[in-house]
Amino acid sequence: MYKSSFLKTLIVLFFIFIYSTGHSQSAPITGTVISPDNLPIELATVSLLNAKDSTLVSYTITDDKGIFNLFEITKDSLLLNIYSMGYNSYYKGIVYKKAAIDLKTIKLKEDLSQLDEVVISAVVPIQVKKDTIAFNASSFKVNPDDNIEGLLKKLPGLDIGTDGKVIAQGNEVTKIYVDGKEFFSGDPAIVLKNLSADEIAKVEIIDKNSDEAELTGINDGNKQIVINLSLKKTKRKNRGFGKLSGGVGLDNRYFSNLNYNNFSKKTQISVIGKFNNINITGSNIQSFLENADGLTDESDEEDSEKPSKSLSGFLKTGVAGVHYGHEYQKRESFNADYFYNNSENNGVSHSKRINFANVNNFDYQAENTFSNITNNHNLNFNYKNQSNKSYSLFVKGKLNADKRTSYLGRDGSYLNNSNELVTTNNNQLENENDKKLANVNINYIKRLAKKGRSFSTGFDLTSSSSDRDNEQSTFTSRKLNTNNPNYRELETLRDESFRNNRFNFNFKYTEPLGGNYFLRVETSFLKIVGTENTNQSKTTITNNTTEDFLSYKYRYRENSYFTKILNNYNTPKLNISIGTILQDLNRYFGETHVNPITKSQFYVNPTAIVQYRPNRGKKYRFFYRRSIKSPSINQSTTVINNLNPFSIRRGNPELKTEKTDLLQLTANIFEHKSAATFSSKIQFLYTQDAIIPNINIDEDFVRTRSYENGGNRKRLNTTLSFSRKISKLGLRYTLKNQNLFSTTNSIVNNILNDVTSQNFLTSFSVENHNKNNFDFKTGASFTINETSFSIINDLDRTYTKQDYFSSFDIDVSKKLNFNTQFDYLIFSDNKFDSIDNLPLWNAAVSYAFSKKKNNVLKLLFIDLLDKNVDIYRRSTINYFEETTTESLGRYVIMSYTYRLNNSKKRKSKKGING
Repeated sequence: MYKSSFLKTLIVLFFIFIYSTGHSQSAPITGTVISPDNLPIELATVSLLNAKDSTLVSYTITDDKGIFNLFEITKDSLLLNIYSMGYNSYYKGIVYKKAAIDLKTIKLKEDLSQLDEVVISAVVPIQVKKDTIAFNASSFKVNPDDNIEGLLKKLPGLDIGTDGKVIAQGNEVTKIYVDGKEFFSGDPAIVLKNLSADEIAKVEIIDKNSDEAELTGINDGNKQIVINLSLKKTKRKNRGFGKLSGGVGLDNRYFSNLNYNNFSKKTQISVIGKFNNINITGSNIQSFLENADGLTDESDEEDSEKPSKSLSGFLKTGVAGVHYGHEYQKRESFNADYFYNNSENNGVSHSKRINFANVNNFDYQAENTFSNITNNHNLNFNYKNQSNKSYSLFVKGKLNADKRTSYLGRDGSYLNNSNELVTTNNNQLENENDKKLANVNINYIKRLAKKGRSFSTGFDLTSSSSDRDNEQSTFTSRKLNTNNPNYRELETLRDESFRNNRFNFNFKYTEPLGGNYFLRVETSFLKIVGTENTNQSKTTITNNTTEDFLSYKYRYRENSYFTKILNNYNTPKLNISIGTILQDLNRYFGETHVNPITKSQFYVNPTAIVQYRPNRGKKYRFFYRRSIKSPSINQSTTVINNLNPFSIRRGNPELKTEKTDLLQLTANIFEHKSAATFSSKIQFLYTQDAIIPNINIDEDFVRTRSYENGGNRKRLNTTLSFSRKISKLGLRYTLKNQNLFSTTNSIVNNILNDVTSQNFLTSFSVENHNKNNFDFKTGASFTINETSFSIINDLDRTYTKQDYFSSFDIDVSKKLNFNTQFDYLIFSDNKFDSIDNLPLWNAAVSYAFSKKKNNVLKLLFIDLLDKNVDIYRRSTINYFEETTTESLGRYVIMSYTYRLNNSKKRKSKKGING
């Protein structure tokens, strides 16, 4: 049934894809761009703008013969702009009536003026340079209170996923800079949520070389996609700008946000503040539901409430952050940022779990009450010096202090195969965890006299500590028969102290071998030292006797020596790197009062990378690597953790290391002429001597978890994304598909269990690409998960999730805006009586009541249908679980936003807005 539905969905989407691809081109506007010398101009940007407000309609670039073809055009009065660096911009009015237009030959005039880059960006909607695409932000309509996220979503070739990741031309954006400088460590999530879209003059998408390639001039293929946001000229004149907003609503709901920035040519200061009780942490406010994506493993924090990515329970948040950046000279700068976060999360949930242990399967149900309080301090800093042509120096550091207090109360019931109540337990756990971490990383890159010859060296030092105080009380009622119940009450105190130090030193040397060949030798040393001190006492309250007392000190040390030898071939289009990594691994661990257990191994790990970039916007990459993973301290410890009497964990000191072969193929294509984006990835992991869980469940439902080396683990992950315009309808569609296949083993009550998990996700969305007065997006996604087990076939699980969504944003007038979002979710699960359907509806109305739009009132409606529920589901190696949590439901808030120092735009000498 589920497979059939899934296949039908794929077939429908496939035919939609074929139809729209085959019928996507309208009658074109064509022409040829030449220089004053009658030579063709390649990579000139040809843009069509709406004649009314200069917003972007479509664009393309010229080929090596200077020819351009513009498709995907709607019937309208348009303004054609052609731009190439060093030439004057060309403008021509066009009335497009769905008939082909041939503009013949267009000769650009040489630009003799010296316009600065900001003025150029204000004139030209799009610039295409060697490794950069720059968009003029004024060519895209944004609302007065939109943040950067709202602007980036409108740019061709960019996409922001539900997880907050920014994808540009099929590649994940790793950093976002402001005026070429870091803003809160360049973290995209912070930048997206805390800068206003109307403060930006230009958005640059940069295919950035690695730091080493920038210094040596040798293209090593290690590029990354970054975004640089250029502020409007009025924001750079040492004047503060930002916005202040706040709101109150029904049921005592409130929020407040502050963002203030003061940027000069050399120094940047920013302040961020948030305070609310509406479950906002900076993530998407619509994240009410999460569906587990395939087989998951139990967290080491099994005794605490399972965290969900969605906004469960009732959350109060307070955030304060400050950023300071200073540029000493060109390409030499210092940046530091500090964040304080305080949150309190409370709630009630209900858990249902189906457990299997060969013949004695059972169900578990629990009512949970949880409370978590977090205080977090986080300081980041970095120093970069790339001002010297022969060397570069990078220093990064991080200090973190995190104190968490949590409470979990759980009333659980165990039922046998006949659905008879056998055991009940009341479990209360109070936990205080004080974590600290310090990290410093220093890297030095030196270019030597001979071209291509260079070396780099550096080290990374991390020191961390964790002190945990646990207090758990458990009341158990064991019904041996209906007339003779057995009661037991335990109280356990456990104090744990963990210390971990990690030091890594590396040295790399590159020698040119002639032509485009290079020899690269890398050597590194990794040292890990960890200690654990634990004291535990367990008292039986029913007879007031101490059952046991445990005190131990545990140590762990790992030394790894790596030697990497690579043969590289580097050209502007092709990069090949083939070599091997020699690894000498030595481990020492055990309790301090006994002789340590010693493990020593030597490995030869091959590695290979082939990357091909035939032309702009296209990249194909093959990657292979073998890696070694040592057992963690929890997996290899010799000491038993029985804080929770129903969930005991023990390690296995005889574990061997895992050996994983990773094979990955990626393809990213961005076609400027049609604004089509295609990206795909195939990743396969094969692990030998995989460390698998060994679960033993006795007749009292006590679950003991250990580990074994259990054969092989396989994981195949594929992703596909395709986006293109449908010109006749003025729309853009996006098709996405993700598939996950995994096989692993587990041992359940001494029986080897083969576990297979399959997860499929397909989504299709359509949105308008001419966003002058309104935006809309609609689509659907379909997820199916199947998990099967070899030891018990009738417990195979299949569940699905269908999500039909739509959003609509319209400017009713220049000052009045309305937007709404609606999701309709349908669930099915062959193991649980899940919610059949769940509608979610949000809406907002905003009004800017001043000419400069400095003042904005907004009425916000969240969860209008009051479906205040959160669902977390997962499949593990011996149980299925579904947790339903009461969460923040319907609320209405009236908010006010004031934009700081939003003065009138100044005009440049040529009368162009900066």
